Amino acid sequence: MRLEGLSFDNIPPLHVPLRFFNTAPWMGVLAAIALLSGFSDGLRSQWSPALMAATHFITLGFMAMVMLGALFQLLPVISGVALPAAKPVAMLVHLCLIAGTLLLSCGFLIPNYQLFWVALPLLLIAFVCFLSSLGSLLIHQLRGGNSIFTVRLAALCLLMTIAIGLLRALTYIYPHTLLNLPHVTYTHLGWGLGGWVLLLVMGVSYQVIPMFHVTPEYPTRLARWIPCGVFIALLLLSFFPAASVQFVGLTLLCTCAVVYSLTIIFLLSKRKRKLPDITISFWRLAVGSLLAASILLFLRYIAEPSFNANNITQATQILIGILTIYGFACSIIMGMLQKIVPFLIYLHLQRQAMTAIELLSTLPHNKLIVPDKRSQWQLRFHIASLVFVSISVFFTALTPLAALLMAVDFAWLGYTIAMATSLYKQHRNRITATIAETISETISETISETISETTAAS
Repeated sequence: MRLEGLSFDNIPPLHVPLRFFNTAPWMGVLAAIALLSGFSDGLRSQWSPALMAATHFITLGFMAMVMLGALFQLLPVISGVALPAAKPVAMLVHLCLIAGTLLLSCGFLIPNYQLFWVALPLLLIAFVCFLSSLGSLLIHQLRGGNSIFTVRLAALCLLMTIAIGLLRALTYIYPHTLLNLPHVTYTHLGWGLGGWVLLLVMGVSYQVIPMFHVTPEYPTRLARWIPCGVFIALLLLSFFPAASVQFVGLTLLCTCAVVYSLTIIFLLSKRKRKLPDITISFWRLAVGSLLAASILLFLRYIAEPSFNANNITQATQILIGILTIYGFACSIIMGMLQKIVPFLIYLHLQRQAMTAIELLSTLPHNKLIVPDKRSQWQLRFHIASLVFVSISVFFTALTPLAALLMAVDFAWLGYTIAMATSLYKQHRNRITATIAETISETISETISETISETTAAS
């Protein structure tokens, strides 16, 4: 593991990221339940209530939950500076994100769009609080190079995603608005998936892939120009409706995604440690899904005038979303949690045990915190779920099986993180008890020596 240039002096308490990590998988289970509840038409249309609810359970409840939790921990490590008021901000963001996601997704599923009146302010509070804390850190000159630069762009994309998402939600509350609904939706998806998610994954990958997998560094020029290309492409697609500009923007976006994916595959092939690693398989699955989604998006744009069958267009659009959200983003998150959770748990236990050095040798190693067997089953469940969810777009009779596999996939992740958290608490309590006992013995010895000296002097 390569730790050069990283700082662990200002990391927040472990409960800050763990509250997000422990909640997120169960939001994925709710997404599977939502998909199952509307299996007859859940994957027939991108506008179906079940698919809209499942999408937001995953994007807000799972992906955003893990991403925000990880940033509370990773940004101080990369930049060397702690996020301001991390503990109270994290608690508020966590609670508002849970409540807002539940209400928003239920509003789509029932459907009852009046729930949006409560959901939107809660989600707005969550993201504004987080971005305020994040922004107060990112406006300063920080170390972290291209990672921090890319995270800054990702934060701007998140702002755009929130603004356009609010606008889109208002079209549900006021259905007779004159807004161009499909354009607003696609713009919201573009900034959310192509901007916030893709750019944040890029920024984090510049650090975690060399750190965990001992690969060469991501090429400096590509690490700077690919995020810029993505951001420029989103601006062109959002604000310049001319067909020629739209073609340039889409081509640029797909090209950046393809180049990023191929470079990640190349770097992973050059890693110095050739031992089997489940996280590598997750990364390859993720960038493979991103490659497929990018190529499919470009081909769909080129071939769209030739297709008169609306069901083909709908199925293709849904498949692109599945590959991007579930195949790319969720694969990376699931894979990285297999590494990040045991690493953070060991790091915090090690710091707690520094006052009782004899305990260091008794701490659980990473493979005990998250066993390889458990990670291997996670990969199997995830691949099976991804395959069946993708096939269900064309064979909707398979939707119940796909939803069941998705529920197992997320539930297994929740079980893994819960077991790791339980193991951490056991060892933390043991360390605390040992230190307290040591302090008590020291105090008793000091008192005894003082009494003896006083007695001898008198």
